[in-house]
Amino acid sequence: MPVSSRQVIRVPVQPFFIGKAVLASLWKCGFMGDTFVRGRNEFEKFQRSLIGDMAKLSLKFWLESKGLKVIDWDDVRTSWQSSRKKFDLDVQGENVEVRSSIAKSNNVSEILRTEHIIHPCDVKPKEITVQIFFPNSACQEVWLTGWASATDLAVKKYKKIRRVGPRIVDFYMMGFNDANAMPMSELVRTLAT
Repeated sequence: MPVSSRQVIRVPVQPFFIGKAVLASLWKCGFMGDTFVRGRNEFEKFQRSLIGDMAKLSLKFWLESKGLKVIDWDDVRTSWQSSRKKFDLDVQGENVEVRSSIAKSNNVSEILRTEHIIHPCDVKPKEITVQIFFPNSACQEVWLTGWASATDLAVKKYKKIRRVGPRIVDFYMMGFNDANAMPMSELVRTLAT
């Protein structure tokens, strides 16, 4: 079910999200390993974590506004000294991974044409992967663009290589025009059952 621009959900980033994301990212950044970009300093790790946490908290807010029960891993973790996590969000018992990025364009239609629901191949996908974009580096709003289930996303036809800095990395990359890409309204219906 391809995702159209009218199905993208816009959520303003609330001051509470920023404050909570800053604190969590400060606690986490000293224990984060390098993922795709090697040699990042703690501030660079903090920045990436902050963006991801603001996106996660915006999604959590939106899902709760739809009446769903949502647990944030950072609210139940027993230690900040590990980057291992069971989920980003637990929604009605389903493990949700939140993938976020700052968009290369501030046009929703162009994002849907040129970007993907993306997940690194060397990390086992959670049951659901949600793709979120910030329209610009001001990070005042998020676009909840779409999602895919692990069984639909983690298949050979979506495996592609992508340059991340000087490295080549394998990712599952599903276009928003793909039949398996789902709009956010469908996520609510799926999780509410």
